[in-house]
Amino acid sequence: MLNTEICTCGSGLRSVRCCNADMAAAPDQGSLELINAKAAEAIGLFNEKKYREAEALALKILDLAPNQRMALRVLFEIRKAEGKQQAAEILARRLTELPAENNAVAAAAHLQLAQMLVAQGRHLDAATPARAAVKLTPRDANAHHVLGVVLTETGQIRAGEVHYRKAVNLLERDDGTVLANLAWNLKQQGRLNEAATTYEKALRLRPDNARGVGGFAQVEAGRQHVPQAIKLLDDALAKWSQDRTLRLLRALMDLRLGKFEDVINRLSGGLESLMPPELAARGQAAERLGNIEDAVAAFAMGRQMQRERYGQRYDPKEGVQKSELYRAFFTAERMQNLPRAPETDGPKPVFLLGFPGSGTSLLEQLLSKVSGFTAADQAGAMGELTKRIGNLVSDESQLGYPSLLENLALGDGASQLALLRDQYFVTLQSDGVINPDTKFVIDRAADNHWHLGLIKLLFPTAPIIHMLRHPLDVVLSNFAQDRKLEANCGVSMPALARHYDVTMSLIKHFRGQLTLRYLPLRYEALVADPAGALASIVKFISTEPLKLPSKIAIKANAFQPIARVPAHVVMQEPVHERSLYRHRLFEAQVPQLFSDIRPVLTPWIEALGYGDAQ
Repeated sequence: MLNTEICTCGSGLRSVRCCNADMAAAPDQGSLELINAKAAEAIGLFNEKKYREAEALALKILDLAPNQRMALRVLFEIRKAEGKQQAAEILARRLTELPAENNAVAAAAHLQLAQMLVAQGRHLDAATPARAAVKLTPRDANAHHVLGVVLTETGQIRAGEVHYRKAVNLLERDDGTVLANLAWNLKQQGRLNEAATTYEKALRLRPDNARGVGGFAQVEAGRQHVPQAIKLLDDALAKWSQDRTLRLLRALMDLRLGKFEDVINRLSGGLESLMPPELAARGQAAERLGNIEDAVAAFAMGRQMQRERYGQRYDPKEGVQKSELYRAFFTAERMQNLPRAPETDGPKPVFLLGFPGSGTSLLEQLLSKVSGFTAADQAGAMGELTKRIGNLVSDESQLGYPSLLENLALGDGASQLALLRDQYFVTLQSDGVINPDTKFVIDRAADNHWHLGLIKLLFPTAPIIHMLRHPLDVVLSNFAQDRKLEANCGVSMPALARHYDVTMSLIKHFRGQLTLRYLPLRYEALVADPAGALASIVKFISTEPLKLPSKIAIKANAFQPIARVPAHVVMQEPVHERSLYRHRLFEAQVPQLFSDIRPVLTPWIEALGYGDAQ
């Protein structure tokens, strides 16, 4: 009996010719050639914009031969145009699996899948087909361009730059779109002057690139050219008045200048009509105006959208399991048996710890004003080293990290650690972090708390500065922002509190098991007396006396041009006490705001000495 059940993916094909097809029983190449003419007819109908006729013919062909490439391509294009993303993706993936007559055809299939996923913001999913396209056609500029986009948006920024530049070279001409994407990549690296020059060239070629104008405005703001940034945005909004990204960027300029009413006017309308970044800006403006209830409503809607509209979920299991694994391995007894990398001349790393919102950005800004200190921002390479260590240390039992570190006790483990330590600096060097004047590299990577054990092996005497802040202020700071945090913990206050507990518990374990060169610093002390705090930190870090900026200069926290500008410098402002015990004002106006998270955070509030500062 004929199975007429239509596939649930939405392709329009019968299930036995789609997701449940036995491709091993599909027609062979000789049989396919008999229907190639009909498939070409379907393409002709599609090109003539006779879409319903093209669809009907493609469905008939694929019911006979589910592996007919031309018909499959027609059906893919139609489902994509209809917005049936699940069906389009399944058809696109099927095209990548079909035998191709040459590499160019195969690469085109992988590239169209990658481009579709990029358009959906699914850059991680796009990585595999994008890489495949480049491998199949290494001289194709578009393939390199798409891979550059994927790598840049997944945090492999220097690799993304490499492929953007390959695309430019292969084109043998300047292309406005490729150059604008390269400029954004350079901006992400903090190479703002290069980014500005590249944006100028890109926008001369493609002045209609609204996204490029927005990127250029962000670069100018990062270079502290605020009037130029505002003019770029105002001119762009005159042309593209409905562009939400440009509108948000302009609102952020108002927020920066203290024009809080203007922010709310620009981002007006019902909260449900705004996107999470818009809600964060509107909430921050409402807070500065003293409208705390409005601010909480905006922040809460942003977090709700992350959960419900974008499917972001926080699952504590992964973090808890990873923490338990690290706690079980990194014990004092085991660490005593492992070698250490020898000390070397040259720059020394200074590791900053602190849950997001604790003040590590501010500390990095102030430290980088001291001669010899260079900010690495999030470019620290410890996380990457944990992936590479298997190439240096034998892992025959496939233990994985961190268990494979036990093999360092066999043979010349110190030399292996020295190679790994050197790789840390090679990465920073290639990222343009280290310069001839660098004596200390400030590494404030967000995952440093996971790597304290490896830090102890590679840099036994490295200073570790732990930024502490009232836990309720830390949670509130993240609740009020729209940014990606580890394990999606920023989607709600309970998730933030739970992950804060996991993070702080792990740091407490490391401190109990390792002899660390550790200095805690309260955010409250830093903003109350930045010069005094900075002096004590520098004295802790350096055995040699270093000249500090004046108290006035430290308090002013003025922008200073450097080759590589950390992203947080864009919003750099004078040191202020506005956010000290920020939670008090919120709790006074919204009394139940923290009721769900106090049971989790109260032990930390007490342990950190904030019990009297409730």
